[in-house]
Amino acid sequence: MDFYGIFKQQQRILELELELARQRFSHYGLRGNAVETAVRDFLERHIPRALTAGTGEVVASESDTDRRKSGQIDIVLSNMSQPFLGSRDVPSTFFIEGVHMAGEVKATLSRSIVASELEKARYFRSLKARNVSRLVTVPKPENWLTYYVFYRPYFLLSVETTTKWQAILLEIMEFIEANGTMPLDGIFLLDQNVVILLSPYLDFPHSKLAGIPFEHKVDGQMVIGGIHVYKTDVPLALFFAWISTFRGSFFEDQHPIGFYIQEVLNESMAETVLCEDALSTEEMLKKFEAFGIFKATLEGLRLAYPRK
Repeated sequence: MDFYGIFKQQQRILELELELARQRFSHYGLRGNAVETAVRDFLERHIPRALTAGTGEVVASESDTDRRKSGQIDIVLSNMSQPFLGSRDVPSTFFIEGVHMAGEVKATLSRSIVASELEKARYFRSLKARNVSRLVTVPKPENWLTYYVFYRPYFLLSVETTTKWQAILLEIMEFIEANGTMPLDGIFLLDQNVVILLSPYLDFPHSKLAGIPFEHKVDGQMVIGGIHVYKTDVPLALFFAWISTFRGSFFEDQHPIGFYIQEVLNESMAETVLCEDALSTEEMLKKFEAFGIFKATLEGLRLAYPRK
């Protein structure tokens, strides 16, 4: 079965529907909110039926910081545990246990605002949910699956990006280095056909590769996560598939789309170049050995993509 072909066909349909949604809402004079409203409308027609798209703030009874409330978020996907649901485009307050995931939509993403977007994501991802499963007791996050019982995923979706994806990756790595925390879970740069996925642990269900390893703190303990970069011509289709792979409780069934993502990613991947470097392979390996993959990659990106 050609699963990649199925995703590619779905990508064309989604691209057309998103463009039609953007045009339709732009006629309403919403301007600044047209893209966000269009994407919420678009999402609601394609996400699993158990989820609902909305916008607003998310609150929690527990947090890794002294804040127990997120800022205003463009897209909040609610599950069936959300008790209070308002109109889709009217800002509401959501309990973290009833949130499937959240994220921001940018009509245009520039490098100058990435740092503030990551800080906004951090406030949301510091909110800690309680385990609501009646079937399985999960005492603490210990791997990819149990991690998302307590923490909800956050994404950044960009329709147009005014800087190279490598500069976006550099901003993410600098945030991790400065804060020791994983700021978000996925960035989808639709115009550049680039997907950057972050995993809190090295056991990442969407790839057999370790990616770029990084240290960060989970539940007070230092662990190793991974950054994975994909150059693919089906970023929008993968975005919807990726949304469906998460579940906030073992009470929920696992979505079958997760079984196919790794195969599609492998088939759709194109070669990615982090930065042009005159070093030979042997020299690069020595650099990785001396400084570690994260530090060596970070320094290479800093030299190649300095802030102007």
